[in-house]
Amino acid sequence: MKTPMKTRPPLKRIISATLLSLGLAACSNLGPPVASTSAAPAAGSQGATADPDYEAPVAARPVRKPLVAPAPIKFEDAITRAGDQLFEDTLAELGTGKRAVVIDPLIDANTGAQTVSTVKMGQQLEALLRKRYTNLSIKPLTRQTLAEQPLLLIGTLTPVNVERAIDTPPDAFRVWLTVIDLRTKRVVAKQIDRATVASVNPEPLPYFRDSPSWHKDKTVMGYINSCQVNTQIGDPADPDYLSRLPAAAVLNEALIAYNDGKVVDANRLYKEAAGLADSGDLRVLNGLYLTNWQLGQRDAAQDAFGKLVASGLEAKRLPMKLLFKPGTTTFNDVGDLPTQYQLWLATMAREAGKTPACMKVVGHTSRTGSASTNERLSLRRAEAVAKLLENRDTKLRARLSVGGAGSREALIGLGTDDQRDALDRRVEFRVVDCI
Repeated sequence: MKTPMKTRPPLKRIISATLLSLGLAACSNLGPPVASTSAAPAAGSQGATADPDYEAPVAARPVRKPLVAPAPIKFEDAITRAGDQLFEDTLAELGTGKRAVVIDPLIDANTGAQTVSTVKMGQQLEALLRKRYTNLSIKPLTRQTLAEQPLLLIGTLTPVNVERAIDTPPDAFRVWLTVIDLRTKRVVAKQIDRATVASVNPEPLPYFRDSPSWHKDKTVMGYINSCQVNTQIGDPADPDYLSRLPAAAVLNEALIAYNDGKVVDANRLYKEAAGLADSGDLRVLNGLYLTNWQLGQRDAAQDAFGKLVASGLEAKRLPMKLLFKPGTTTFNDVGDLPTQYQLWLATMAREAGKTPACMKVVGHTSRTGSASTNERLSLRRAEAVAKLLENRDTKLRARLSVGGAGSREALIGLGTDDQRDALDRRVEFRVVDCI
């Protein structure tokens, strides 16, 4: 039997397909044409090649110089320097067409909190856009604006020690700025800088100051990973982070209301955000706890706090802001904190009693005093908290262990012993294997 001969496409069809692909390439808005490769058939013209498995070559990503943080300068100057370069790079990447820009509030990457200086950083970048880059129009972070697929500006401001030495105060604040194009979901510009320690105010905003837990959940980690060194220009942003942007828009409204003392409005918005956010989103759970507590709705507050504890235990780490007076094992007694701490400890004991897992209670100190003194003090703090939990549920005695980290794991590290470094005087609960 004769093998049938392969039928070659008619010449007319080949010419038509080639012309069509050239016409599409000419109308494309993907930027200027790259140098042609004579051996490669026209992209998208399947009929122009005899090989059905042919794949057009992918253009190589342009080689970019690695970002290197310059020497620290005054905070305001560092933000202007970084912002100017970021926006120039954005326009070079996308062209000079008009685009809307929204800012997802900037944060401290160690804590996930907004601070006095992260807010100031956002305001300064906004002013810079309005003054020098008029084709990039700033818009508020709302669900309506996000639906228009604008450019998204994110950033972090974090205390760092250049030498990365343990138990050494920070010698700079590192600035990371990133622009994401929500049309493509990819990073289009990044910039790094550093500011002097004395010029930065890391005091947290009221919501972050009052929240029981500072834990960075997966949404906040997605923000940080998209912003910092984990992504390069052209990389996709973290998909989990992007999928939660509508929730972030509502949470931003709630946070503004809370910081302005509008607790009823904040409570309503946190309830609304709960339907959009991940079920374990600690921004929502912290907000529901705080607003219900301040509205006198104790049962609702306890319910929110119970979910917060359960979420932390599931993640095997529950950092709680059980804060101590400097140099002591006595809890901070500002306002109604002693009453809140009683609820926290009772709820933690109840939730921990529901799981067969074991927990290690780890104490921390700020960077004041000697390392050996801080080691002893942090251990004593952990022992004090473990004893309070055991008093509420004796079954926990066999499943609790204690440890002291001193100031080795300080999140702020300034050693000011005030609201700015309050998180350094904390206790964490870590789920560990039972021995």
